[in-house]
Amino acid sequence: MIWFIFAILGAFFDATYYALIKKILQNINQYVLSAGVFLTSSIILFIISIFRGFPEIGSAFYSSVLATGVLNVIAAVLYFKALKITDLSLAIPMISFTPVFLILTSFLLLKELPTMFGIVGIFLIVVGSYVLNTTKNITKLFEPIKSIMNNRGTLYMLIVAFLFSISSNYDKLVVQNSDPIFSSATVFLFLGISFLIISWITAKNELHNSKKYISKFLLIGLVLSLVAITINIAFTMQIVPYVISLKRLSILFSVIYGIFLFKENNILRRSIGATIMAGGVILIILF
Repeated sequence: MIWFIFAILGAFFDATYYALIKKILQNINQYVLSAGVFLTSSIILFIISIFRGFPEIGSAFYSSVLATGVLNVIAAVLYFKALKITDLSLAIPMISFTPVFLILTSFLLLKELPTMFGIVGIFLIVVGSYVLNTTKNITKLFEPIKSIMNNRGTLYMLIVAFLFSISSNYDKLVVQNSDPIFSSATVFLFLGISFLIISWITAKNELHNSKKYISKFLLIGLVLSLVAITINIAFTMQIVPYVISLKRLSILFSVIYGIFLFKENNILRRSIGATIMAGGVILIILF
């Protein structure tokens, strides 16, 4: 049962990661930031791997690294593009659907299938996550879903949610073919180099001036390393749909950060969403 402790810890570190990203993103290009953070985290994890010893590499390691790397780069490009062309309140709720897609993709790729209680728990987490991410106006609760067909940004984010549901399975395959540390070190190296190339093409001037952010890269990279380690350990103990569903509790922790750090409000809507998510978590853990 210890798997859920690592998954919830991963959710907390994930919320911390995005809070830090939100803070620094106002001053730096998103692709430069991604390159700096992923490369820094990769270095941290490789250093840990040196001290604990490199794992034996399985036959599916390199193909899985390539698959999750490419999927995450495409997802990130669509993610940033969506946020540029549509409202945050319409775009972000779409990410909530990743655990639902995982029920199908994990079965197809890993032959993992939740129990009926588990599926109900996943849907509760998705509903609670969706409620937490929507605007305070109750009449706009279904607006993001309604806008999918006529809003490219919302459609992009739904595609991102689907891509994440595929890449998460390959993340687990990378872990199974190495270990929880070396796996993410390699994936982050691939992502860091990819975003470095994108930054060189799209934001060369900002890339040259990124040295002043090295300390911030180090801090965020350290937090991202903690996300990777805790979630990867959970992957070794439990099926992907459950682990990623509990990782979605990062949204709940983000709400707490929003209230206390960014002075956000709308407590009632968020309390309802949090309660629904908690019900889903209890179902998954107990059954």
